[in-house]
Amino acid sequence: MGKELIFQTLKHEKTHSIPWVPFSGVHAGKLKGYTAEEVLKDEDKLVESLLEVKKVYEPDGMPIVFDLQVEAEILGCDLLWAKDNPPSVKSHPLSDEKMIPCKCKIPTTKSGRIPLILNAMNRVKAEIGNEVALYGLICGPFTLASHLRGSKLFMDMRNDKKYVTELMEFCGEVACKMSEYYIDAGMDVIAVVDPLISQVSPKHIDSMLAPAFTAVFDYIRNRETYSSFFVCGNATNQIDAMCRTNPDSISIDENVNLAKAKEITDKYNITIGGNIPLTTTMLFGNQQDNMVGVIELIDSVKDHRNFIVSPGCDMPYDTP
Repeated sequence: MGKELIFQTLKHEKTHSIPWVPFSGVHAGKLKGYTAEEVLKDEDKLVESLLEVKKVYEPDGMPIVFDLQVEAEILGCDLLWAKDNPPSVKSHPLSDEKMIPCKCKIPTTKSGRIPLILNAMNRVKAEIGNEVALYGLICGPFTLASHLRGSKLFMDMRNDKKYVTELMEFCGEVACKMSEYYIDAGMDVIAVVDPLISQVSPKHIDSMLAPAFTAVFDYIRNRETYSSFFVCGNATNQIDAMCRTNPDSISIDENVNLAKAKEITDKYNITIGGNIPLTTTMLFGNQQDNMVGVIELIDSVKDHRNFIVSPGCDMPYDTP
């Protein structure tokens, strides 16, 4: 079964084939004619769309929700909703006040859209959880910190490292709590999705950001669950630092050379996932373009162990 194939890969075993994980995101809604906003706010439509992903794409693993604003919304960020994309953050509650949120603000199972997501997870787990490895996606600590603080976070990294470290510690606690909820709901893999990691130097990752990430991956491992570290953008220079935070796997964007990145992840015995181009291949390409693209990815790596084929990030809503 696909689920076992994912588990074997994340345990760094040799497998009979390479697993496939479509990051369907709000594209799942497109399959059933629902908007992004509908599929992220309506439990029934979300579950219906996810079951369609299973039918159409025959995945070995798949995410339940790909929305990095769930935690930010609970913590006071205003969101801008769209019909064909996940929402975006439009306000930053800590932008004018350099503070650390009270621990009483950490999300509970009843906060925001978490009840909807947990219910969907339980329902999808009951339907296809024996066949498919289910991914619970959480917002990474650094991206969550930027949601709260805004662009000033980057100046803080230069001028107030103590504050950044403390804010990262809080966001890491949020990530651990979200991981707890999703693991309890039956998720097989917890993916820590942090697009902004590609925007900072390895030195900054090591000095200020790594402890929060390591704490999250350690928590997930202690719960006997697999972890993945998702990054967007050209994270070529950051891959080594990401590996040192000790995830079970790393998933990369199309801007990263898969073969060269795998040489690094293999040194740490970490699984790598990627990285079908989202726009040129998936959105605007045809079936043959996608098949050729995947064959080229497979051919680019010498060792197929520790490798999962997946899109470079969440699939565009209108992917045909």
